[in-house]
Amino acid sequence: MTMAQLLLFSVGSVRGALPLEETVRVIRMVTPKKRKAGGPPWDAGTINLHGRTLSVVSMRSLFGLKDAGPGLTDMLIIARAGSQDLALWVDATSGVRDIPLPRDAKGMPQQTFPEGSGVLKTAEGLLVIYDLSGLIASGGIMSDSTDDSMVPACDTVRQDSGRKTLAGPDDDDAYINAVLAERAARIARPEEPLAETKTAEVLKFRLAYREYAIEMGNIREVILTGEITPVPGTPDFISGICVVRGEIISLIDLRVLLAIPETGLTDLNRVIVLTDRTLTFGILADHITGIGTIELDRISTENPHVPITTNKYVKGVAEGPLVVLDTRALFSDPSMIIDEA
Repeated sequence: MTMAQLLLFSVGSVRGALPLEETVRVIRMVTPKKRKAGGPPWDAGTINLHGRTLSVVSMRSLFGLKDAGPGLTDMLIIARAGSQDLALWVDATSGVRDIPLPRDAKGMPQQTFPEGSGVLKTAEGLLVIYDLSGLIASGGIMSDSTDDSMVPACDTVRQDSGRKTLAGPDDDDAYINAVLAERAARIARPEEPLAETKTAEVLKFRLAYREYAIEMGNIREVILTGEITPVPGTPDFISGICVVRGEIISLIDLRVLLAIPETGLTDLNRVIVLTDRTLTFGILADHITGIGTIELDRISTENPHVPITTNKYVKGVAEGPLVVLDTRALFSDPSMIIDEA
């Protein structure tokens, strides 16, 4: 068995997952541009993402479910499939989880679906896509090649509560189409020259009943918390050290570093391993809540409800409120590293 970080999603009543390392970003549904007839069933058209044309893949079709029109609450997972990026159309995403997956003697996940499907089913019925290119090449999981516990034989028509809540007063479909078209026009605009400096991809995690974010650029991996060895004479915010892939790293307890008031029990069962290619250390977290994009110029440094914004290791608070850590301040502090000598 091996632990895999997976982005969870759903289509109809089917739950699926995709390796987090193959996920580029997640955006809200937009109106796809239809292609000429004659394409594969899963081909839902294309989108223009800041000047790049991406194929839209209907996960409903690949999982053998009935087609449904796009809804306001649907999502597009921008994922890597070989050398190209694709937009995977799903009903919803539901965060990130570490899930144990079986491995065979060749190091590839064991399959429970037909040869070349690129999908396996976990004990709890989760359909894990370990080979997206293989799944697409196979044409998907047809109803005659699955069992009832994997994909329901009769998929009921999706009821989008978001449609009624967000719909206009006159014509629901017209309103939905207008919103999706407006979103499509927005993401089709070229990115501003300095877009990279104004936005950042972040990993979100929870600690002591508050959500935090740290930029993806410095994250090497996320692992389960193993044995922690205390080291005498170190700062209070260092819980100890642990061994990760043969390397000894220090573990940082943000509750102490940020002077977070104790609000009950915490799990601290995840380690977010950070590196700048020179220094490497881990941050303890309760659990990972997802990935996303934040606008750096909208981070507030003053929030009366989040007093830790005055801490030098905190960049500020984004919408949520989401506490954004300052990775530069973390790496510039020499006390983060324990002298192995």
